[in-house]
Amino acid sequence: MHSTRVLFARSVWKGPHIVPLPIVRPKPGETVKPIRTKARSATILPNFIGLKFQVHNGKIYHDITITEDMVGHKLGEFSPENLTLKTIYGETTLEEALLEEHNMLHKLKYWQKREDLLRYLEDHTNDIEATVSHLLALDKTKRCRVEPVDLWRHGSFNMCIPIHVTDRRGQQRERFIIRFPLPYKIGEETFPGNADEKLRCEAATYIWISQNCPDVPIPRLLGFSFDGMQYFIPLDKAPWYTRWTEYIRRYFRSLFGHAPLSPYLRGRNLSRLKYGFLLISYIERHDGIMLLETWEDQQHDKAKRTNLFRGLSQIMLSLSRIPLPRIGSFTLDDQGVLSLTNRPLTLRLHELENEGVPTGIARSDTYTSIEPYTLDLLGYHESLLRHRPNSINSKLDCEAQMAVLAGMRAVLPHFIERGLRNGPFQLTLTDFSRANIYVDKDWHIKFIIDLEWACSLPVQMQNSPYWLTNRGVDQLQGHDFTEYKDMHDEFMEAFEKEERLQHTGLPEGVNAPHTRVMRRSWDSGGFFYFHALDTTVGLFNLFWQHIWPRFPHFSKEPEKAFEEAVFPFWSFDAQSVTAAKLKDREEYETKLRTLFNAGVDDQPQKPTASDQS
Repeated sequence: MHSTRVLFARSVWKGPHIVPLPIVRPKPGETVKPIRTKARSATILPNFIGLKFQVHNGKIYHDITITEDMVGHKLGEFSPENLTLKTIYGETTLEEALLEEHNMLHKLKYWQKREDLLRYLEDHTNDIEATVSHLLALDKTKRCRVEPVDLWRHGSFNMCIPIHVTDRRGQQRERFIIRFPLPYKIGEETFPGNADEKLRCEAATYIWISQNCPDVPIPRLLGFSFDGMQYFIPLDKAPWYTRWTEYIRRYFRSLFGHAPLSPYLRGRNLSRLKYGFLLISYIERHDGIMLLETWEDQQHDKAKRTNLFRGLSQIMLSLSRIPLPRIGSFTLDDQGVLSLTNRPLTLRLHELENEGVPTGIARSDTYTSIEPYTLDLLGYHESLLRHRPNSINSKLDCEAQMAVLAGMRAVLPHFIERGLRNGPFQLTLTDFSRANIYVDKDWHIKFIIDLEWACSLPVQMQNSPYWLTNRGVDQLQGHDFTEYKDMHDEFMEAFEKEERLQHTGLPEGVNAPHTRVMRRSWDSGGFFYFHALDTTVGLFNLFWQHIWPRFPHFSKEPEKAFEEAVFPFWSFDAQSVTAAKLKDREEYETKLRTLFNAGVDDQPQKPTASDQS
């Protein structure tokens, strides 16, 4: 294998590193010794929650109690070695930071920004309670209370604060979640307006799904604000005289041909909060539990998988019932008018813009054809190569990345069906992860959460979830590929069965239309091509593993010959960019070493809100 292959260890979808450990779960009232291990690279699984470990750091064993926010991280992250600095999810060494593919100069600042946000929200607890009380139209017999800070959840892109409502006797009646976007995780500092964009798109998606796909189980949206002051509440929660006035106003708007308003009513300035938010219903454990909690232990239960795949298929098919005119995201304007006029907002866009990487996709950009959209996706991969200071490891690595990006552009027509280039487009949940799916004990889907990254996308970009076998999509080779293909086939059987229930006139042996497109995408390699476009660090592995082998090769060292011949065609300035990137990398490592050598004395001793990745 060509030597530069070892440089392509790029993936945001790494499967867990499973290490056999002597786990003994204590019985009620029983105490067991901590599990002592040197397996620092072992991935923390959901069934570790509550267990105590002693993890070696090269000198001594550190005591660690596993909590929910640690799931998915490595044991070694919580047993520091050498000089470490804090991150919002634990600690990192210089060696680990240098290997990190994201810009650690940005990530090491997150903890302080999180503390600043937490401090602000704590100081405005009374404003939060007053805001929620007003949105819920609580009378004087009920009181709204923000729950303690240690119950707040710091997610990947939101701060989720639980709130409960009590009656005059102090008994809890209902709970809700108020969600504030994390400005330091979505590019608000570098691209002002991203937080507003995220809130408008998510609120619009909630509204569109509730109006057009009521069978899709989502939490109730009880109110929202884009700036923390001007707010929207459900029209049916407004006073009766306000409702009737609004009904009359909307009637005359329709007579004059104006766009219909959403079923939410805009209100006056309400509070002193400077951050926008969404207020949604709380999912209690008796209503459903996160699929991630039981997936590891129960994924081999065929009956439960059947229920899950059926539910996923029903949701995907329900969202596809209404064809959409373009690629984009729903958004709301200040009047409450819903429209499909925002760029297709994915978490990748905000992640890149958060690092200061220009994506080249403006907020008003939508697409009526698949080619311009896919070319713009490749464009932000190229912008990442140019603008992330640690995007390359060496000259060979830089040239190899350029060659792959040029190759991805060249082979694009082979993965797009001409008859589908202009649609149909359909609403797609691009963050359909196990953490966003809530199920009952038999894995019937009860709720889907986190809708901010939902987009109208081509049907060719929709397929089975990548996480069905606990492997990253760029790890599917050999036995892992065979295992995933079996699960993919099982999912597709469930999907086709559900689609046939909607198309009762289809003759036996003829694939249902949506199923047919998805199967062709798998057979052609489009499944992997479009997944490659969606990941900023897995594209290169996917190209070499699943796209490159589909084309004939004639030289003795085809990979090397491809890179040397193709990389100059990446751009007119390929050679000068390579030289600049080597300098960027050197400066980046110098800054990182200086940061670690200096240390940070005023970092917090422990997080004050639970972290959920």
